[in-house]
Amino acid sequence: MKYDGRIRASALDWVSLALVIIGAINWGLMGLGMFVNANWNLVNLLLGSIPALEALVYVVVGLAGLYELYFAYQLYGARSGERLTGEKPA
Repeated sequence: MKYDGRIRASALDWVSLALVIIGAINWGLMGLGMFVNANWNLVNLLLGSIPALEALVYVVVGLAGLYELYFAYQLYGARSGERLTGEKPA
């Protein structure tokens, strides 16, 4: 993320956000599937035959979630003006 008076998201920021959204939708579908006794885990349905790849997808989505926590902290700091200058806004 770059900050020069405006917040500019990098490609990594956008990819991370997309992965977190995809992960959230997958979790939502898994939860809904439990109500109707169905397997709506899209990662498992698409990659279940390749367990190592399925596990890798879960790890990457988890890392994206951690990165989004860092990104949110950066956004908060940029908004308050403390991130780059270390000074509190007047």
